Amino acid sequence: MIARFLTSIRDRAGNAMVEFALLMPILATIFFGLFEGSQAILAYLKLVAATQTIADLITQQQSLSSTDLDNFDTAGQLVMTPFTAASFGYAATSVTFDINTGTAAVAWTQTRNANPLANAIALAAGYGQKGESVVIVQGNYAYSSLFHYVLPGSITMTQIAFSRPRLVSSIPYN
Repeated sequence: MIARFLTSIRDRAGNAMVEFALLMPILATIFFGLFEGSQAILAYLKLVAATQTIADLITQQQSLSSTDLDNFDTAGQLVMTPFTAASFGYAATSVTFDINTGTAAVAWTQTRNANPLANAIALAAGYGQKGESVVIVQGNYAYSSLFHYVLPGSITMTQIAFSRPRLVSSIPYN
């Protein structure tokens, strides 16, 4: 009996399979973690591009309507491709600076699948002088994992872009 036990200890035929079985869950977690991390970084980079695109499109206009903002929302969703468009939203706010005092005031604010900016005037500080305006766009995206193995919940990402009107001093919303 002892001889058989000593012989089985020296026999290495199944060691590789046992080691593989012990290491496979750890390796799978590392692999899926790297995949999910890279997907989350890509989603954030897409959010940055979508937010800057919307800010750029708004500031190219002489006036805005609801249809324009719907079209810009579609453009932002296209930039977010291949990620789901339903998780993307933005809030756009125009802050004007009084021509006499330079005091900042919100001219208009519009949202698409997002909450309005609560601190637009504070954010605009230092971005304009008397008689000018600045457009602030905050993009939001709720990233959810494909596998839910490493990240079981969603990660809310936010990006803010500032841009100044190009053709007029302040863009009116009709």
